[in-house]
Amino acid sequence: MNGKHEISVSNRDISFKFTLERNITVVVGNSATGKTTLYELIYEHMRDGEHSGINLLCDKKCVVLDDPDWKIRLRRIKDSIVFIDEGADFISGKEFAREIRKTDNYYVIFNREKLKELPYSVEAVYEIKRSGKYCRFEKRYISDNQLVYNKHADFVPEFLVVEDAKSGFQFFQVVVQNKKTKCVSSKGNSNIIKWLEKHRTEKVLIIADGAAFGPYANDVVTLIERTSGNIMLCLPESFEWMILASGILADKQISDVIANPSEYIFSEEFFSWEKFFTDLLEKSTQGTYREYTKKEINNYYLSSGNAERIVSVLNGLFDENEHFSSKNEL
Repeated sequence: MNGKHEISVSNRDISFKFTLERNITVVVGNSATGKTTLYELIYEHMRDGEHSGINLLCDKKCVVLDDPDWKIRLRRIKDSIVFIDEGADFISGKEFAREIRKTDNYYVIFNREKLKELPYSVEAVYEIKRSGKYCRFEKRYISDNQLVYNKHADFVPEFLVVEDAKSGFQFFQVVVQNKKTKCVSSKGNSNIIKWLEKHRTEKVLIIADGAAFGPYANDVVTLIERTSGNIMLCLPESFEWMILASGILADKQISDVIANPSEYIFSEEFFSWEKFFTDLLEKSTQGTYREYTKKEINNYYLSSGNAERIVSVLNGLFDENEHFSSKNEL
């Protein structure tokens, strides 16, 4: 499945309307916020159809998954939007992640705990907001400018922590060379919170892959709120997305993909958008002087003009900060 899908479900007392554009959406929130009500409306409509008194509009079939034999049922579900309640124990296991990896469905999971086995985006974590009988999905993590959380123009970090251990890390080492900031790798999104716990008193800028940061967002954002401005968090989709979005490849098809990625990313081919952008960049540059590999950064991307354009996609994070503004040094 690919693309955006609008869902409208209602009865005489309550109405939900929301749009999905990624294969995994996680809905969080406390009790009595509407998660169970939405799940039950989908369930009753699936069971009783038009006799349920529930009006459900979507261009895809909407089903629930809660059976003890969930694996058998899941293998029969095709090209559908699958809703799973937080009471389902199987959603936190590796087996569930393995089973949904190659399916052509979208999934909406109601859950208050992090699902560390699933690579869901920080942009796909929602809460339900209600006004009267009308309910909508609202993103849980609202950034200052869609990419940067807790942004300060005069923020001078002692450390730049990147989750990448290879090409992305090598790139940012060059970006901050000759600065007071030291670039280090956490070697994975899951290790960022551990690194931060050991460096609570230092000023830190984190750049991580937002496309798979959903499971870790709550821990890091909570720590940001407790550390009085010591941590700034920047979450582009991925390092490869930064290169593609910078426009240095001057490719019309790539520009079209960046403008509307959900139309080009099929859930049965790519478990996360991060993997898609890596695949697109590698295939677009293969066999050329711009060939990209995750193992080692190509010098083409480190040249002064190209490096400036790549960091410019971070919504002015580097351009507006005098500490980083040293275009001639890149």
